[in-house]
Amino acid sequence: MRDLSEHPIWLRDIDAALPVTASFVVSGNIRDLYLLPHSSRPKDAYAALWDTLRRSGFEAIVLHTPSALRVLPLGDSAAMEAACQVLGTKEEDFDAPVGPDELARHVRSVLGTSARRVALVVDYVSQWNTSGESVAPADLALFRTALESIHAAHSFRYGSARRSALYNPLIWLVDRPADLPEWLVGGSDLIRQVPIPSPDLDDRLDLTRRLTAGMSPDGAAAEAGARRFAELTEGMTLRSLLEIRQLSMDQEIGLDHIDDAVRAFRIGVVTNPWARRELQQRIRDGAAHLTRRVKGQDRAVRHALDILLRSTTGMTGAETGRPVSGPRGILFFAGPTGVGKTELAKAITALVFGDERAYIRFDMSEFASEHTEARLIGSPPGYVGHGQGGELTNAVRQKPFALILFDEIEKAHPRILDKFLQILSDGRLTDGSGATVHFSESLIVFTSNLGVPPVPDGEEPPRGRELEETVQAAITDAFEHDLHRPELLGRIGDNIVVFDYISPDIARVLASDFIDNILARAHQTREVRLRITDDVRAHLVEEAIADLSKGGRGIGRNLERILVNPLARALFDLEPGRSATITDVRREEAGWYTVSLA
Repeated sequence: MRDLSEHPIWLRDIDAALPVTASFVVSGNIRDLYLLPHSSRPKDAYAALWDTLRRSGFEAIVLHTPSALRVLPLGDSAAMEAACQVLGTKEEDFDAPVGPDELARHVRSVLGTSARRVALVVDYVSQWNTSGESVAPADLALFRTALESIHAAHSFRYGSARRSALYNPLIWLVDRPADLPEWLVGGSDLIRQVPIPSPDLDDRLDLTRRLTAGMSPDGAAAEAGARRFAELTEGMTLRSLLEIRQLSMDQEIGLDHIDDAVRAFRIGVVTNPWARRELQQRIRDGAAHLTRRVKGQDRAVRHALDILLRSTTGMTGAETGRPVSGPRGILFFAGPTGVGKTELAKAITALVFGDERAYIRFDMSEFASEHTEARLIGSPPGYVGHGQGGELTNAVRQKPFALILFDEIEKAHPRILDKFLQILSDGRLTDGSGATVHFSESLIVFTSNLGVPPVPDGEEPPRGRELEETVQAAITDAFEHDLHRPELLGRIGDNIVVFDYISPDIARVLASDFIDNILARAHQTREVRLRITDDVRAHLVEEAIADLSKGGRGIGRNLERILVNPLARALFDLEPGRSATITDVRREEAGWYTVSLA
């Protein structure tokens, strides 16, 4: 019976090409499990290959791995007899390591015979050379022998399973075709590349239906649970799905809470921190907390809070009718410099995680060069630093529940922008060592100054809706025409939060608050109690807000120059525990500011 219509496509490809192909390079998802129509559980690559080849009359697979040479199916005396005849060996020669010279002899024997139907599978080729150095001479000789034997191979008829003459194939299992010499992979029409893709939704749904059978007496609920299980595991292997099912059984997680099992498999946490009642209450009351921290940006705070509420309640992407695979939430803060973008990110961190220092920050101006990609995700094999991981991937692996802030995103190199596309689309990233890091429980915040129009001296800047429309149009234009990443903007969607210019009234409030902070720091560090007269405070405020082009950051710098510096000099003359009042702040002829204490 040769009906392979229900087999995975890569197995059907091999089966169809046996009459015209002497060697297959099988690559990609080779360590997964595969669903076969007659089996209740998925099979590994060896068993799947055997199930396919036996239908064409093959008697055995000779499997070469670094640890041993084996015959499949294991324990089958007929298979062992066929393998021994083709290789010219005895049964006791198996189950022991075989070097490249002996393997080359076996390649010649399998490809050159017309006596029996035997295939040779060579696995773990990708791991033969991990140092990035040249191919070892013995391995190079093996590859040359293989290519020569492939060219000399001939098909033959054997048995009655197929009417066509077939080759005895040499099958390489590799992570990537590039792990073999280029001249071997593409050196002949007799060599065929067969990629194994990651399982698609239909594959995962087929398996989840089998795995969840009997978990619910309600047929409709069981089907809904199986479908949700399949949708939540986008990008995962079937082997991972089996492990998630095992974890759910161990933790006694029911089908209606399969999300918790998937989360536990990805990041090691069974409980959902986003579902904590105290967190939801804090976010519900978050407007007051955020507006206290970020003054004069009520529209931006409300917009950000709406996105945060949507993320926390799991309503992100609800309109699609399926689970979202990206991060827990995405925020893109745009607007003038010094208006509270980073401050709002810190305030959200404090609101959600209880500590504003819990956020992870990256200044993207440091990642403007192509080679800095390795800093984020780690160096690939063969490069300095491989195995150490990247700054981003290591941080998220250690703190999967975190706010990750990418400042001035437009300054990042285009290759790094591609990594953001993967994070926002799939909620995961592969580091330099090949390990997957999940962002599904992270909040991603980008900041940008894109689109902020210059304001000539003496003119009022645009505000409110006018500024928002101007900035959003400029951001769209920049992503489409300058950065050439419209798809990245598409993933950000309506999560662009535009901050307004600081108004003079808000600037005065900020300046007064900054002055209070300066006095509090003097008491904390020097044990000096300072007061300030109303006239001096008013004078300092007006000088500090004279130029609002740098926003709150500029106000702070002005106060550092006109108050902090002269105050620091004056504090040297005060004994700890003293009290004093700042009665005057004046500018000397040399440009220095001085304070008078009474």
